Amino acid sequence: MTNAPLHLWEGFSGATVQPNGVLFAGLDRKLSPLPESTDAPVHNPSLNLAMRFQVSGDFEINITATLTAANSTYFLFHGVIPMVQDEWYYAQSTFKAQIVNGDWCYWTMYHPDNTESGNAAASVGTNVVYTFKREGTELVFLTNGVEVTRQSDMCLFADGVVYLSLDEANVGATFLVTQITTTGTVEETPVRSVPKTSGTLRDKAGKFRIGTAVATYPMVFDEQYRTILGNEFNQITPENCMKFQFIQPARGVYDFYESDKLIDYAERNGMEVHGHTVAWNEATPQWLWDGWLDGSITASEVGEILDEHIERLFGRYKGRMVSFDLINEPFLDWTDQLRDSVWYQALGRGYIERALRKAHEVDPDVLLFINEWGCEEAGDKQDFLFNLVVELQTAGVPIHGVGLQMHEDVNAEYQRSWRPNTPSVTKAHLKSAIARFKSLGIEVRVSELDINQYQNYADTPKAVADWYAQYLEACIEEGAHSFTMWGFTDRWSSLNEWYDYYTHGNGLIYDAQYQPKLSYRALSNKLDEMARSLSSL
Repeated sequence: MTNAPLHLWEGFSGATVQPNGVLFAGLDRKLSPLPESTDAPVHNPSLNLAMRFQVSGDFEINITATLTAANSTYFLFHGVIPMVQDEWYYAQSTFKAQIVNGDWCYWTMYHPDNTESGNAAASVGTNVVYTFKREGTELVFLTNGVEVTRQSDMCLFADGVVYLSLDEANVGATFLVTQITTTGTVEETPVRSVPKTSGTLRDKAGKFRIGTAVATYPMVFDEQYRTILGNEFNQITPENCMKFQFIQPARGVYDFYESDKLIDYAERNGMEVHGHTVAWNEATPQWLWDGWLDGSITASEVGEILDEHIERLFGRYKGRMVSFDLINEPFLDWTDQLRDSVWYQALGRGYIERALRKAHEVDPDVLLFINEWGCEEAGDKQDFLFNLVVELQTAGVPIHGVGLQMHEDVNAEYQRSWRPNTPSVTKAHLKSAIARFKSLGIEVRVSELDINQYQNYADTPKAVADWYAQYLEACIEEGAHSFTMWGFTDRWSSLNEWYDYYTHGNGLIYDAQYQPKLSYRALSNKLDEMARSLSSL
């Protein structure tokens, strides 16, 4: 047996490395539906995805623990890195064991084709050894040597890798891990710099910011993802790890582990960080919604919570971020009404000014953006955002830029009467929008570009590639602050459906096997064409 180094847990949320082991404390971090939703809160994957084991054939992993106050302790063994979005979590090829009250085990096996689950009594005392192993074509989970369940392995670990994650669901409940042993090889996964090559998007862009949203788990664990990311882009936006519900999963409890990793990766690879986001109703943690609605959190406390959160987040990364989507999607659909968020209900329209002033006070060098969808072409919603910026400027509020999201579709149902392969936003629309907002003296960025393809005609990939190139050209010609796509590979894409993850989305510039698509080549060629313009930046 090989001992797994427990120091790998150092810095994890809810994990404290002690002389005799690692103490895990539950944070109750979970995805939070809006109050009107009938969906129950969905727990995120365990916060503590730290270890990766290389295995072959039969293998065994033993976890020795002391349960000090564990009520619902999770042990998850992943054959594929979990997928996390702000709305959902997908455990891909995973065996999950949940020990409840120290004597009962609920187990679930997640597989692309089917999911198996069950429950059984478990032999668990104050001190326990959990064992997970593969024997032939079966997976076995034991507690103190007593078999809890034995199931067909369903090829969950066919890739020869096991990722281990641990968590405690209940706030304040803890368990101490004193030893982990394995028949496999333990791989340490520090954040790394990656070698740079010439001829990449980043290389050709020069000083122009070409960026992507980043999923933290593959940034750390997936070598192909990590290498392409550091080689092709000079700016990154955290896809999820800086959102309010991820940073402060329980009141006054902060989780900076993943965002620390992202900042570290950016600095090691000479990349700028554009932060995302604080005030967004869809990323409001459940504890804040519940407290506000039941009256245990007052309006004045909501304001204090907003201030404190900004102080902690912007204070921690002072001088390490260039810009930030402080306010995300403030408008309700296509109206000039603000979304009915906790912030708006408690603080009224003034929550936007309050957040901007506080963030600028903490770090005056960070450019503060309002990020919104549906404002890329002329119309009422663009007017609403324009007028909001003017209102803030008139009041002397520090507002430095707007983000135009640009989640585009081609051949969707609502476009059935359109000419095939036509998105709603043209190059002329985008150039006009950039110029209009820049006339206010602020920055403008394309912030979340993807082009979701529905019905595919023979020429759809080429048409989509042309649109990517035209949008990039518009940004360079009009002096946009940056050009950012909402991810770069279909393998890790918000366009993937939570209920059918393995049917990947198709709206990004690399496919699910990390091969560059026509859209990538179109961007690369466009940068070549505009080399003279880029050299003057």
